[in-house]
Amino acid sequence: MKRVIQWWPIALVIVAVTGAGCSKATSTMRSLAGLEPKDDPSVTLKSAETRWLLIKNPRFGDVPSEPEYIWVEEDKVPLTVKTLVFGKGSIIAPPEIVAKYSSPPGGGKISPRQGGPYQVAGSQPRASASSPAGSAAAPAPPLLQGYVVFVDTTRIVIDLTGRDGIRPGSVVSLRRDKIPIVHPVTGEILGELDEEVGTARVTEVRDKFSVAEIQSVETGSKIQIKDRVVLK
Repeated sequence: MKRVIQWWPIALVIVAVTGAGCSKATSTMRSLAGLEPKDDPSVTLKSAETRWLLIKNPRFGDVPSEPEYIWVEEDKVPLTVKTLVFGKGSIIAPPEIVAKYSSPPGGGKISPRQGGPYQVAGSQPRASASSPAGSAAAPAPPLLQGYVVFVDTTRIVIDLTGRDGIRPGSVVSLRRDKIPIVHPVTGEILGELDEEVGTARVTEVRDKFSVAEIQSVETGSKIQIKDRVVLK
C-alpha cells in the first residue's frame, strides 16, 4: 500500500519563507531610499511647527525658471536617483549656501538637519535686552523752533539757547505765517502758508536767550516779535 504524502504543509512553509524574504528585501530597499520600514511599529511624533530644509532643486537645469535651491518641509524631501543611492542628506544644502538665501516661507524655522549655526540673508539679529541704550538707533530729533522776543536795528533776540543746540555762528531762518489757505468749495480756512522774512547769524549765547545779527530781510518785509525761528 502506497503512502500518501501530504504536500500542503510543505507548500505553506515555502510561501512563508518566500514572503519573509520579499518583506526583508522591501525593507532593505526602503532603507536605502531613506524611508521608514513599512512594517515598523514605531510611531514618529511630528512637531506641530513646520521645519524647513533648503535642498538642491531636482528640476534645476531642466526648467529655465527653476532656482538652484528650494525650501521644502523636512518630511517632504523628494525622492531622486541621488537620494536612492546616497540618501536624502546628499541634496541638503550646506550652511554656506543657506546663508546666501532668504528665510524659509512665512519666516518658518529651519530644521536641525540643515546643519549650522548660520544666519540667512536678510535676517537681522535681535537686540539683546542687556544691550546699552546707546546702541539702539536714536529717533530723529524734532525740528528746532523758537521765537523772536526782541528786535533792534541790526540785532534780534531769540528764545533758543545752547540747550537747544544753538552755537555762535548758527544761522537761523525767521519765518511768519502770512498767506491764508482757503478751501475753494467750503470756504474753510485750512491754515496759513509760512514764508521766510529774513535770516540771522547767532553771535552770543546766554542762559535764557541768544543774540543774532540780522543778515537779510525780504523786500517789503520787516522782522517782528513773535516771528518763528528755525535753525537752518
